[in-house]
Amino acid sequence: MIKPVFTFGTSQDARDIRTRVFVEEQGFEHEFDEYENSSWCLVLYLDNIPIATGRVRPLDPEHFQIERVAVERPYRGKSVGTYVVKFLCTKIKTLGGRVAKLNAQLDKMGFYERLGFKAIGDGEVFFEEGVAHIPMEKVLIPPSRKGRGRF
Repeated sequence: MIKPVFTFGTSQDARDIRTRVFVEEQGFEHEFDEYENSSWCLVLYLDNIPIATGRVRPLDPEHFQIERVAVERPYRGKSVGTYVVKFLCTKIKTLGGRVAKLNAQLDKMGFYERLGFKAIGDGEVFFEEGVAHIPMEKVLIPPSRKGRGRF
């Protein structure tokens, strides 16, 4: 059974997964940052084994950034990443957020598009530690239409 566990701040299980995926597999040198203790961190457990992680942090009261989505190698291609993103989007809504933003690795763009994210701005690619990324967002809760009642 998959069990989602949120903590405020990065748990050791999340650090371990991110180290294996981003540092050891992908070669990132600057994986951990100043947001480790001020973000909501998710770890997915399968039968008490940590298999995936991700985090969200507020940019402002309505906009939250999804970051550090990582799935352990044996669990890739099995919809685990989809669960991570959906749980993170639900967390954003419970925190009062309306829009989820993220910077997708370019080769993961299709994955995020299938989950309803769209490239934003002019769709310009930027590089982080030599890896191409593109900014994307998804509106989770449409803006209210106050004052637009029927007459």
